[in-house]
Amino acid sequence: MDDSERLARFEAVLAALLAEQESVCATLEGLRAQGKTRTATYQQLTARKLALKSMLGAFEEQGLL
Repeated sequence: MDDSERLARFEAVLAALLAEQESVCATLEGLRAQGKTRTATYQQLTARKLALKSMLGAFEEQGLL
């Protein structure tokens, strides 16, 4: 695998993480609007949001975002 292919794969993963973060935040907002903040789904999505934030934080620290 050459450097350009590795970079393309890296960028695809980063784009997927950003898209998932946007989706999770939108879903959480919808659940909040419905008053469903105590559901298991809401709690699981909150945990996923924090995990994504942590992963993307590493990219941001390196100046990649």
